[in-house]
Amino acid sequence: MVNKFSKWWVVWAVIVAMLTGGCSSIINLIIISPTPQASFTPSGTATTSSTPFQAVTNTPIIIPPTFTPSATYTPLPTDTPMPTDTPLPTDTPLPTDTPIPTITPALDWNPSGNVSAPILLYHHVSDAGFGNRYYVTLDNFRAQMQALRDWGYTTITPSDLVNVLINGGDLPNRPIVITFDDGNLDVYQYAFPIMQEMGFVGAFYIVGNRLQSNYFVNAEQIQEMADAGWEIGSHGMTHATLTVDYSSARYEILESRLRLQEATGEGIDTFAYAYGLTDNIITNKVSEYGYQAAMGLGRSWEHSLGTLFYLARNEVQGDYNISVFASLLPWSGN
Repeated sequence: MVNKFSKWWVVWAVIVAMLTGGCSSIINLIIISPTPQASFTPSGTATTSSTPFQAVTNTPIIIPPTFTPSATYTPLPTDTPMPTDTPLPTDTPLPTDTPIPTITPALDWNPSGNVSAPILLYHHVSDAGFGNRYYVTLDNFRAQMQALRDWGYTTITPSDLVNVLINGGDLPNRPIVITFDDGNLDVYQYAFPIMQEMGFVGAFYIVGNRLQSNYFVNAEQIQEMADAGWEIGSHGMTHATLTVDYSSARYEILESRLRLQEATGEGIDTFAYAYGLTDNIITNKVSEYGYQAAMGLGRSWEHSLGTLFYLARNEVQGDYNISVFASLLPWSGN
């Protein structure tokens, strides 16, 4: 009775579901419908009532155990050594030129008031004016400088000479002053390097308005010479004869000094008269405008306080051989 009732109940539920909701409701009703119970037959064997649906049994899902690997040993990082610098090869120094040995002169005390020292005068050192009295060839000039060196002369500047005249002081055994007038370019080009080879210095008397002109030295060149120990002096502004027109004395003597000082940054302390010409008025002007001494002409090598503003200079002319050159000097030979 119970089984029959159950069948009809299911049929009824299907009909109702079809009328009201569709298939999903049918499935839900089937799932929640009671599972038919086993009935016992008199023989004692259990039988199940036949139904149109089988009950759904849950099959357990076996999840395999996961394998957790044991921790592996990770070695600590080792310090990577820094690369060592490979030393660069050191340069092998180039051999240096052996300089010409310089002679250290023996010095003697010279009292103030008088000095014995030849002063030489050159104008040009060049082969361009061969036969001209003002041009000494390069070969002759080199021979003359070599003779001075061989004879034991030591160059001093005009200011060195003047300082000993006024104050007294030490001088080498054979002092000599070598001067050049006019500011000609060939003196810088040829005489200057030859004298450097010999270890000599000189004095260069510049005409103020010729500075920077063609064939004459410029400010940079005379500065180079001054840095090498040369003395720079004034030879006037225009190389004028000062005794002809006294009104030009300030311009020729003072303005030339100021211009050269500005151009070179050097003190200009000595003056050279153009053509060696002067008189008492001009000599006094030279002293008044700040010079310590002045250069003239003459065959003497004796100087005193009385000749301070007209120091005698021996002119070296282009046709002088070595014998004539030696006659200009108080000492020759050893």
